[in-house]
Amino acid sequence: MSQIQEVKDATDIVEVIGSRITLQRSGTYFKGLCPFHGEKSPSFFVDERLQRYKCFGCGESGDVFTFLEKYEGMTFAESLQDLADKANITLEAYKKSSDDALREQIIEVLNLAKEYYHYLLTTHKTGADARAYLADRKVSNSSITLFQLGYAMPEWDGLIKFLHNKKKYSLLLLEQAGLVIKGKNNRYYDRFRGRVMFPLRDIRGRVVGFSGRLLDSTAKDAKYINSPETLLYHKSKMLFGFSELFQHIRKEKQVIVVEGEFDVITSQQAHVNNIVAIKGSALTEDHAKLLARVAETVILALDSDSAGVKATKKSIEVLKSTGVELRVLQVPEGKDPDELIRKDPKVWRDISKQSVTAYDFLIAAAFTQFDAQSPTGKRKIMEELAPMLASVSHAVELEHYVKKVATQLGTQVSSVKDDVDSYKKHKKITPAKVKQSEKEQKPAKVLSPKEVQEQYCIFLLFSAHEKKWLDRAIEISEFNFETPGVNQIIRSMADLEGSVDIKQFVSHLPEDLKQTIFELQANIEHQKRNVDPDSETEWNSALKKLKKVSIVERINQITRQLALLDDKPDKTSVEEEKQNQLLKEIVLLRKQA
Repeated sequence: MSQIQEVKDATDIVEVIGSRITLQRSGTYFKGLCPFHGEKSPSFFVDERLQRYKCFGCGESGDVFTFLEKYEGMTFAESLQDLADKANITLEAYKKSSDDALREQIIEVLNLAKEYYHYLLTTHKTGADARAYLADRKVSNSSITLFQLGYAMPEWDGLIKFLHNKKKYSLLLLEQAGLVIKGKNNRYYDRFRGRVMFPLRDIRGRVVGFSGRLLDSTAKDAKYINSPETLLYHKSKMLFGFSELFQHIRKEKQVIVVEGEFDVITSQQAHVNNIVAIKGSALTEDHAKLLARVAETVILALDSDSAGVKATKKSIEVLKSTGVELRVLQVPEGKDPDELIRKDPKVWRDISKQSVTAYDFLIAAAFTQFDAQSPTGKRKIMEELAPMLASVSHAVELEHYVKKVATQLGTQVSSVKDDVDSYKKHKKITPAKVKQSEKEQKPAKVLSPKEVQEQYCIFLLFSAHEKKWLDRAIEISEFNFETPGVNQIIRSMADLEGSVDIKQFVSHLPEDLKQTIFELQANIEHQKRNVDPDSETEWNSALKKLKKVSIVERINQITRQLALLDDKPDKTSVEEEKQNQLLKEIVLLRKQA
């Protein structure tokens, strides 16, 4: 047995997936809302016996390694190592790729850098100014510990001396980790200097980068700098606080999105813990997918200026495909959450409970920006709001907002509708973008009546109690199944003696056949029939129908072959013999039908 199979056998896929999304038992399976696309009703199935999963909505499927690769962005080597560690299995035979080895080294030096910065802030005398700065901003010691805040010295080579000179890591590796910069004279220097350091963690809690806030407000350098794009750090996927505050977000099922690290830190001190910060003002598709896994509502707490309005509009589009509701907190003009909290935490706690829909926010912003009393102002308001109203897909929701805009403009509802319809017509509004992966999906194959019935029989076989499997497999082993892989599965099972142990049986099958069994067993359309799979009456009825449709399909095949032979004026002796055999076969089949 390979170590990969050993790790898989020692792992419970239901436990792995169930620790990340909510699963509920449904017969022989577990099901829940798919973490890979937005949905309201569960179509994501996990089978603990076959150790497989599949979403019958978006088509995502695989084993426990596939899940971790897709859900957490792990490489195969990382998922294998992670599960091996949990199962107390020492990997020996598996050889990691060069990229995997580099990832591990980068994670190692980033973690050491985090510890180094944290030590300077909390213990070393050089961190005194940074400690005073954080105290002035009312950042508590517990927050410093929770977020592992640190301090980078003003020197050009403080980190280099620690990681390169002392710890002997190469300068190239430090550059690949985003910690140092190579100058024009080929000399390296620290990227972060004289800054409070915020470790940036991925979904697994690993430090993948840093954000540094300048202490000296008079310096000409940028107030904030972040790690560059690296093998591990990607700005579009980064949410500060997500790892540290994950359980709070999951419990609340809603998350507040802000722009700064201090907003997150002081917010959790004010006991508003379901909060994250994006790097910049743009909510990306990667952010949306990540948040949609644990939250039903995303609440933006951005500035109410033009940049905030623009970010809100973009966020509406980004979140459309996830099914997550978007709302907005209207933060007082010129202030950010951190500033409010330091002045009065209760004000922020109150504001955090007073979100409005994104559409209400955009309507209010338009009426603030333009004069609703003048004809020109009315026109500009509609120019601003028509694209937003045109994007509302639900008729009842659209009617609500159209009425609201018409009332505030002091005009007829029909006039607002006309403007929206005109925008749709002339601007060519199209539905929300379809994901590329969805565009590339092949259309579902239309099954023949025989394929439908044979798949139903397989569904009944594998959904029944295991003690029935061998007898049923023997009964249907005479059929030639159209569904790929089924003949091999059924005949392998029919050759067994005694009862069938599903885990032992599938362990000897290739991965594609394991997936075939799972997909046939978990077929939603067959489940909707609500039949008892152990019922012999249902099984015999299904088997009888399978025999009948098989005969009808064979008769149709023979009829087509005979038609081709009949059209031939000069048949060979071989063709005449074939014609006679087909005629005899069709007579026998019609007697059986």
